[in-house]
Amino acid sequence: MILSKIFKVPTLAWYGQRMLELSFPDEWQVSFLSMEGYSKPLVKNEEIIKVLREPIGTKPLRKLAERKKEVVIVIDDMTRVTRTYQIIPYVLQELKAGGVSDEDIRFIMGGGLHGAWYRDDFSKKLGEDIVRNYPVYNHNPFSNCTYVGKTSRGTPVEINSEYYSCDLRIGIGSVVPHPMTGYGGGAKIILPGIASYNTTFYNHMVVHRQNPPAESYWGFLEGNQTRADIDEAGKIAGMDIKIDVLLNGIGDSTDVFAGDLQSEFLEAVKVARKHYSTKGVPDEADVVIANTYAKANEATLAYLNWKNKVKKNGIMVIIAQAPEGQTTHYLYGKFGLNEYAPGFNLPSKPPFKKLIIFSEYKTPDPFLPIAETSKMIWLNNWKEVLEEIKATFSYNPKVIVLPNAEIQCDERILV
Repeated sequence: MILSKIFKVPTLAWYGQRMLELSFPDEWQVSFLSMEGYSKPLVKNEEIIKVLREPIGTKPLRKLAERKKEVVIVIDDMTRVTRTYQIIPYVLQELKAGGVSDEDIRFIMGGGLHGAWYRDDFSKKLGEDIVRNYPVYNHNPFSNCTYVGKTSRGTPVEINSEYYSCDLRIGIGSVVPHPMTGYGGGAKIILPGIASYNTTFYNHMVVHRQNPPAESYWGFLEGNQTRADIDEAGKIAGMDIKIDVLLNGIGDSTDVFAGDLQSEFLEAVKVARKHYSTKGVPDEADVVIANTYAKANEATLAYLNWKNKVKKNGIMVIIAQAPEGQTTHYLYGKFGLNEYAPGFNLPSKPPFKKLIIFSEYKTPDPFLPIAETSKMIWLNNWKEVLEEIKATFSYNPKVIVLPNAEIQCDERILV
């Protein structure tokens, strides 16, 4: 097999990051379809400072900081590729200008119902200097939460007690498309980020069923009951200022928004719709190569996002380079051969011929609720992937390569 077409996709976001070369036979029709914001450059320092000093719908951060005694900064966890270290120096600069001392600042990694994280993770997310000089805590969804109210849809709002005890509350995260809440970002840093198990269970398992029937809710905000409930919970819990970024193809922050929890989120979404849109997506392809990078440890999102673009007799290849494996999830996860969390859905048969997981980090029974383990072909050699594809078709297949399949969407969805 002569290989002459080569495309590069990002991989190993938190493990040194490198570009993975994917080669294809010259006679195959291969299209590299990136999102609009794929190559957008890193946001300039002065733009970060500007939004902190001129936030949307709230006072400048340094004004908010005046006379505050206890400051908490909630950050998203390692299932998000938000480079918080690109933003945090300017946040600390404004806090100090407002009179806040270092010893009055602490961080919480808002992992929702994901597993706990470690010092090494904190260092990757925040930078080693921050971890050496400020306390960073995991969120505990099973305890240490304070009841602060109830949403109009009945969700009990139980929030991290350390967070609630502070008199200045800040959040830092990213806005990306999401199959349940339309977009991540905004109040998701609170629910599920620092909410109790009970709070998240009610929102995800009860309120979510109030949405109109749909296979997924990528980009769906207007009328999205799950999202509206999250936004209401965020308002009840309270956050003085939220900072959200948009991400390019390698996870750098390209745009930054700050302000009132809901107002800044809606402004970010206005830009995000185009930023994460992908043009020229065919209705069907013989082969979909779905690379995961920002959420390689939640690789099932790529499947949910793009499975309907694969022909019935076609192949989907999910690239899931996650050395840490697939993220623990206490609501949707698998905890034994026949032991599941309450929200786990038994996987159905893929609507196409073959599902290949390309990864150097195979696990015998992974949390990839895509299909039964026996229905997934695990390969760690790209030539073997090509041979599997070649053996499936009697003609030269049409292939699309998606470098950020878990966050980029067909432009017809993000309208």
